[in-house]
Amino acid sequence: MRENERVYETATDTLVTSIEILSPANKRGEGLREYQRKRSRLLRVEIHLVEIDLLRGGTRPGREVAEPPLDTDYVIVVNRASAQSTRTSEIWPVALNEELPTFPFPLLYPDADVLLELGTVFQQIYADAYYELRIDYTGTVPAPKLRLAIGVWWEGVVPSKQ
Repeated sequence: MRENERVYETATDTLVTSIEILSPANKRGEGLREYQRKRSRLLRVEIHLVEIDLLRGGTRPGREVAEPPLDTDYVIVVNRASAQSTRTSEIWPVALNEELPTFPFPLLYPDADVLLELGTVFQQIYADAYYELRIDYTGTVPAPKLRLAIGVWWEGVVPSKQ
């Protein structure tokens, strides 16, 4: 999966929704500042912005989830554009031990949202890319340190390396 995908209205080639899958590069340093500029440009026009942040580390780029910071592992944010140049932000905080949510994916008015089953999408990607053969879950958990409740859950789920 690429870091961003886009949904266009085919008759006019108008961008309707931009999907941003945050990477370590756009959550710190110059990459974060560059992403924040891109994000600002997208939020100034009538385009829906869907941000999928499945990284526990780094700075969350959106004010909606940074002030005050959410005490969660992952965040999905749907920023909806409207004809009145107003925006609404819908936020799905997701803990590491929870299933990824199904959330309404915005399209062009008057079309209804499409329900995006994020958990199903990632299960399929995981299977197709053979991640179960490539990732060693018994090693040290990457930074940042797990929250206490999540750490207890992790120790009960993942076998330790003996």
